[in-house]
Amino acid sequence: MPLDIPLAAAAPALGAQLVGSTAVMQRLLERVNTIAASDAPVLIAGESGTGKELVAKILHEHSSRQGRPMVVVNCAAFPDTLIEAELFGHERGAFTGAFKKREGRFKAAHEGTLFLDEVSELPLQAQAKLLRVLQEGTFQPLGSNETVKVNVRIISATHQPLKDLVATRRFREDLFYRLKVLDVRIPPLRERKGDIPALVEHFIARFAPDRRVTGLTPRAWAAIAHHDYPGNVRELEHAIHHAVVLAGSGLVDVHHLPEELGADGDAPIEVSGELQPLAQAMRQFEREYLLRALEECGGNRSQTAGRLGISRKNLWEKLRAHGVQGPRGGDEPAGDDG
Repeated sequence: MPLDIPLAAAAPALGAQLVGSTAVMQRLLERVNTIAASDAPVLIAGESGTGKELVAKILHEHSSRQGRPMVVVNCAAFPDTLIEAELFGHERGAFTGAFKKREGRFKAAHEGTLFLDEVSELPLQAQAKLLRVLQEGTFQPLGSNETVKVNVRIISATHQPLKDLVATRRFREDLFYRLKVLDVRIPPLRERKGDIPALVEHFIARFAPDRRVTGLTPRAWAAIAHHDYPGNVRELEHAIHHAVVLAGSGLVDVHHLPEELGADGDAPIEVSGELQPLAQAMRQFEREYLLRALEECGGNRSQTAGRLGISRKNLWEKLRAHGVQGPRGGDEPAGDDG
């Protein structure tokens, strides 16, 4: 039975949140809600900085394995010669430098979840052993004849298209399908820019819990709105952290932002220069941003909603809430077109 994960879906032990209400985020949350209770392997795909590990932790914390270990392994962090020992453990003397017996990450994750981040980086030999664990639930530590049985749910993640690696024989096709029984795609931030105001508010509250930083100036909002975020939510998070530290108190201005965002501060967006509380500034920013998006799409509501990652009905409701009527806002839609 699917679990009821709220919009601000959280891994309770972490207090971490998936912030956003755009259509693409709603679909992501629905997907996570559907598959969390399953014990099947999950493959999470998404660019760097989109929150793959956070989604993995939410899946674990809302599964039947909650309260059991969740072990995280970054497959890209270990050389080919050591990744097998890290995953499966080894006996004393199994290789140069193995001065004592060590249990691997699979044993540590027994009855819990093993999260394999950047699984695309696994060498082929380690892929073969991983396939055996998925098929039989057993493995042999390096230098041992003992067969170890484990009960582990595997969640893996990659920022690379694994199908392309399969085509070039750098990733096993049988392993690919074993890992991808269920899959989740996390959208990049550029596909859900409508979530930026909520994310900014979330990060300001995190990094300025004393509320000394009260919001952003219009120029800072313009810079944040126009940036493409190749580093996704992680880049926005670090930018707000950077800005809050430099601002100290009051409003974050464009010169408090990192250089790559501050360069966008002269982007053409019409906003009032009056200093405002955060909630009021966010409302004004959203209104101006929606109108600008409409203008760029020639007034086409469906195209505008698609670019903003929200439904046409949601766009109409937002425009109505901002008092936008007539040709720019359009008439009430007959129904929610998704």
